[in-house]
Amino acid sequence: MLEQKSIFIIENYDQLKVISDPLRTKMLMRLVEKPHTGQQLSQLFGLSRAKILYHLRELEKHGIIQLVKKEEKGGNILKYYQAVARGFIPADHLLTYTESKEATRQSYVEVLQRAKTRALSAPEEAFALTSTEVEKWPRISLQSEVRVSEQAFVSFCKIPEPAPRIAAKLPG
Repeated sequence: MLEQKSIFIIENYDQLKVISDPLRTKMLMRLVEKPHTGQQLSQLFGLSRAKILYHLRELEKHGIIQLVKKEEKGGNILKYYQAVARGFIPADHLLTYTESKEATRQSYVEVLQRAKTRALSAPEEAFALTSTEVEKWPRISLQSEVRVSEQAFVSFCKIPEPAPRIAAKLPG
């Protein structure tokens, strides 16, 4: 199983372009949650396996997802892919402030849409309350709202600067 990073910084326009496709965004949301095969995603989205595999290859080629497991089943090799991180943020140099704000808004909308889908498709027993103690209620999802000052939010969102890369000089 892949140890996902918390945040993946999108460093170039090719990576940004590859995840800005609406279908790839939806696929990525699923692959953040857990590994899936192309066949599983094909069934989830009602699309051909060939179309899904094309998009998986594009996401993998740009380092957004990776192959995490191969499994043989009925003479077929099943390949499971997973997102390399739980969140994706474009580097500052890629977007203007307005574009960045809209990309962030779209990301939040996708997360909310996914939560809505999970709640609507959950079995009835997920909503059966067996106790008067809230802590003992079953959970299918968790969402919290926190109110903080703008300064505290900006501070929370700051990502530490990566350590500088040092190129090794090889003899010869």
